[in-house]
Amino acid sequence: MAMTISNDLRYDCLVISDLHLGSEVCQARLLEEFLEWSVTQTRQLVINGDIFDDLNFKRLNRRHFACLKIIRRHSDREDFKVVWLRGNHDGAADIVSHIVGVEILDEYVYQNDSISLLILHGDQFDTIVTEHLLLTAAVVWFYSWFQKLMPHRASRWLRMVTKRFQRNSQLVMERAVDYARSKGFRYVTCGHTHLALEQVIHGIQYVNSGSWVDAPPCPFVAIKGSSVHLEYWPKVVSADESEPEPAPFPVIMPMPSLG
Repeated sequence: MAMTISNDLRYDCLVISDLHLGSEVCQARLLEEFLEWSVTQTRQLVINGDIFDDLNFKRLNRRHFACLKIIRRHSDREDFKVVWLRGNHDGAADIVSHIVGVEILDEYVYQNDSISLLILHGDQFDTIVTEHLLLTAAVVWFYSWFQKLMPHRASRWLRMVTKRFQRNSQLVMERAVDYARSKGFRYVTCGHTHLALEQVIHGIQYVNSGSWVDAPPCPFVAIKGSSVHLEYWPKVVSADESEPEPAPFPVIMPMPSLG
């Protein structure tokens, strides 16, 4: 696909995760806007897992298909790279690859002249998901049912209450950092927990890209040079109508309390 974009792009790479297309609380309209914007702002877009809420594609509505169409359309460009990573809601990588017609990875390393960033969904570090499959399936079913009754605010409260055993956000972060260190990386980003945050642990920077199922603004990871940090959509526009520049160094958020 031929498309002319500026050589002076705002970002080197953008990372989003946990879109949950098919879910009734997916922020599909905002996601569609973000995708159209992002393909003119960067040369790489990484979709870090849980692209779908499940593999029942009858749940996809018109806006969900519009988001997929944008992603697939720009996956074929020579001057733009889309990377798809597997999430636990997506099923096996080979199955999803066959369905969407592109290669699905389990992990990916983004590199520029300043950093090497390890990107993976994070469910492999979640002991509840990996060791208690029936409990996880029951919680996911109940959460999906609850979404239909009271979307966004109520479902966000429910997820925060159950996060202790459903997602293990702190444990995912700590294990991702240990894994990144074992591989020689100083930067790592995950999704899965739906809790957007930035933290530095023993010199390793961890960024979680949150999700697109809560009330906006919706988070994404922005990479420019040596800066790896969270930004949000819709973006805040300054008084002179220009978008703010990325922070020169990531803002480090305090450790969330999971007690």
